[in-house]
Amino acid sequence: MDDRTVFVLNGPNLNLLGEREPEVYGRATMADVEALCVEAAERTGLVVDFRQSNHEGTLVDWVQEGRVGTAGIVINAAGYTSATSRPGRRSVTTATSATSATSTSWATE
Repeated sequence: MDDRTVFVLNGPNLNLLGEREPEVYGRATMADVEALCVEAAERTGLVVDFRQSNHEGTLVDWVQEGRVGTAGIVINAAGYTSATSRPGRRSVTTATSATSATSTSWATE
């Protein structure tokens, strides 16, 4: 790992891409997504460290590991970015690129 490395961290259930409800989520697999990330990184002289976990603590450990000595971190938080909606409410997801953080809040419709 060096300052050309970008961590691409993928959250829960993304290991099932292409298998779980392909009519909703598409037929692309995690391997397909990784190949796209690697291709894009190579065009800019970067190296991808591509990871996926269904466990929040593991993702936190990886974020902390990538804090120093990397070019950056990209997080596809998957299930952590949404919650079950209740009638009259919708989830609003906000991504902040400067901190690589995503937050979800509730808004009334």
